[in-house]
Amino acid sequence: MSGKARGSDPGRERAARTVGAVSLGPMVPLRVRTQPSLSPAERDDIAAFLELAMQHDGARLNDHLLTDLNHGRTDGFWAAIASHDGSIRGYAQASTANDGVIVGCVVPAGDHSTPALLLRALLAELPASTRVTWWSSDASATTAAELGMRADRRLLQMTRSLPIPDTSDVAVRPFRVGVDEAEWLALNNAAFAWHGEQGGWDLATLQQREREPWFAPEGFLLHEREGRLAAFCWTKLHSGASLVGEIYVIAVHPQFHGLGLGRALTVAGLQHLQSVGAASAMLFVDADNASAVGLYRALGFDVDHADQSYLRPPQGDTP
Repeated sequence: MSGKARGSDPGRERAARTVGAVSLGPMVPLRVRTQPSLSPAERDDIAAFLELAMQHDGARLNDHLLTDLNHGRTDGFWAAIASHDGSIRGYAQASTANDGVIVGCVVPAGDHSTPALLLRALLAELPASTRVTWWSSDASATTAAELGMRADRRLLQMTRSLPIPDTSDVAVRPFRVGVDEAEWLALNNAAFAWHGEQGGWDLATLQQREREPWFAPEGFLLHEREGRLAAFCWTKLHSGASLVGEIYVIAVHPQFHGLGLGRALTVAGLQHLQSVGAASAMLFVDADNASAVGLYRALGFDVDHADQSYLRPPQGDTP
């Protein structure tokens, strides 16, 4: 992937090490270790912790971080694990993205001290010249300030019930694995050149998503115009008490803006989701993208919650 914080890093040659501790109570030390890779057994333990956290209070890593974790990525990867007596009490992760590194952190609800320790440990492993973005769903402004980070992007999760009364007459077809990758990557990277996580994808990044258990080509809708890909709507299904459909990624090539394709592809995606049994739909959108937020509100979406990102800008080259 382009624009990543890579290169030689002497810390990457180290084994895991303990970098700090915090007390959970009298005589209960919580230790944090950082490491540049995880064994399959460690990934399984972390996955179990993350699943429990999500079921308990909805806390989760974002899709970019989860994909790197699940596939055992090591290039540009760091993990920080808080534990006590072999039991995981918190997890944070750093992964390369389009314009630097993104980090995420999951701890039990009500734990306000461990995030700072985990994130400080991760930041210590990253060169000062690296742009670092931390996404958080809770009130983390104080922790961010302690770490020298400032508020940056705000991401809205919007939801609505299905079915939707609107219809779309724009022709779409399913993504063809092994055929459409190159042309889709060109469209995606043109549309998201500015985006920290969605921009700068390469074939390996896309193929990782194709191997995910949720991937379904029939829900990856492409629209062609003038003999080439002009727009797409990639949907995703989440199982639970009821089936929830997600507009996972949607984009229109810059050369085809102004034709109403964003609305048409959104409606086509929602029609597909309701056809496979989804009872509701969700999507994520930048809060400052007024045109997109307005479009989704017009289609019946309301804001469910907001995630805030905090930024540590590059601080100059380091030796």
